[in-house]
Amino acid sequence: MYSKITISGKICTGKSSVFRQLLKQLKWPTFSSGAYFREYSKTHNLELNNAEEQTDILTRKVDGMVKEMLHKPGHLLLDAWLGGVLAEGTHDVLKVLLTADDSTRFKRFADREKVSLDVAKQEVLLRDSSWFEKVKKIHNRSDFFDKENYNLIIDTSNVNVEYVVSTILKNLS
Repeated sequence: MYSKITISGKICTGKSSVFRQLLKQLKWPTFSSGAYFREYSKTHNLELNNAEEQTDILTRKVDGMVKEMLHKPGHLLLDAWLGGVLAEGTHDVLKVLLTADDSTRFKRFADREKVSLDVAKQEVLLRDSSWFEKVKKIHNRSDFFDKENYNLIIDTSNVNVEYVVSTILKNLS
């Protein structure tokens, strides 16, 4: 039986939407690393898109907080790109990886940010590459989205949030 869930995946795979719906249904304590970084960027006048502005110290701090939360007893719903990897060695964590094909991710970003598809593609690829390079250096690894790090992998390209949430809840027990 799982008492914690990590929702991981690249930008625009549906992590936040799934996270919000699971929160409504489970009412568990939560943590979102993305929300944490957005708030930190806002209060420190930093550009969120530029991963270089998120210092190694801050990234290590947040990842350390996440690891601690995942190893404490009790329920937790976690939205974090690295959630599944940070939950290594835990047995009570359902590690979920959300995937989507790039064209779906670009369209979602364009719709969400109200930009053209070309701008969305550039922005998503920039965020992916800058973030991956940064965390690859910090953690000295690059297997963040390798399927063997997860208990459940869901391609969200052609399914709705309700389907994803019901699939996760079925796998929870």
